[in-house]
Amino acid sequence: MLREILQGYARANAFIQQERWEALACITPEQAWATFRALWRTWEKAGRNLGDLESLDALRIERSIQRRRTLDRLASGRG
Repeated sequence: MLREILQGYARANAFIQQERWEALACITPEQAWATFRALWRTWEKAGRNLGDLESLDALRIERSIQRRRTLDRLASGRG
């Protein structure tokens, strides 16, 4: 049973990796730079210490709150 589970994970990982390669094959240089800049801003905001999981958690919570407030404003028509 364990062998079957591990084989299932291996198949899923291969499928996910193939999807990643296909997505990357279609990405434009502008999209690549936008992704890079977003990752850079996250790294900067987290204090350049990605090993600090508490900082990353705080950043995720902050962004979730910002998104929620934006969605609440849009839903109330104050957009």
